[in-house]
Amino acid sequence: MAAVLSTAEPQADPSFATTLAHGLDLLAAFRNHPGPLSNAELAAHSGLSRPTVSRLTYTLAQLGYLKRDTRGFVLGLGVLAAAYPVLSALKVRQLARPLMRDFAAYAGGTVSIAMPFGLDFIYVETLRTTDAVPHLPDVGFTGALSTTAVGRALLSLYSKEELDGYVARVKAEQPQDADYVLKRTLPDIELCRERGFAVSLGEWRREIFGVAAPLYRTPSGDCLSVNCGIPSFRFSAEQIERECGPRILGLARSITSLVANA
Repeated sequence: MAAVLSTAEPQADPSFATTLAHGLDLLAAFRNHPGPLSNAELAAHSGLSRPTVSRLTYTLAQLGYLKRDTRGFVLGLGVLAAAYPVLSALKVRQLARPLMRDFAAYAGGTVSIAMPFGLDFIYVETLRTTDAVPHLPDVGFTGALSTTAVGRALLSLYSKEELDGYVARVKAEQPQDADYVLKRTLPDIELCRERGFAVSLGEWRREIFGVAAPLYRTPSGDCLSVNCGIPSFRFSAEQIERECGPRILGLARSITSLVANA
């Protein structure tokens, strides 16, 4: 099954650990925030009371998942330690690096491998050969599935039931994006299935063209795709479609073959 991320509390589920969910929700608040967060800011993010947030941040700090800063809290090394087993189990990261490096040199961009993360994607590997790129993501970076080439490539691996579930969740959690998903994302998913790659010409960030191809699903059902974020001045939109698209498809096939024969 595709990965799902939600800390929303299920109604009347006796097995659901609400306190644990609240603590994880506080950690999730740091995903797209570059600096420290205070208890007040975390309370505003989570909707929890200040006393509850204070108890949770104290506990998370004691366990090493948060670290006190002069202006609040930042993520602690416990988060990195918890992530290590996940990354080390993804052997594709080591196998694909030489091929990713070659593509990054050709495109002058950043090549990454991603997996679904709820309504977003998350990078599990990323590589670049130059710093002359306007956006330099790293492992753990997240972004929307709907507006990105890498997201559409991932969604192209979904079953009909999983894709229907994704659309239903967008309508429920991000209703402002539902029309875009229906009119732009879904047709592009079908196009990706037909030709083997997806593109995003400045939809996510105006200065970046994205091109991506689905890789495969793991035995446990996880989806993976490979993409390259390219500065828009390096290639025209036509070149992205005509040249970079087939090349990223070739890269995806080579990575998939390496993994299958490892």
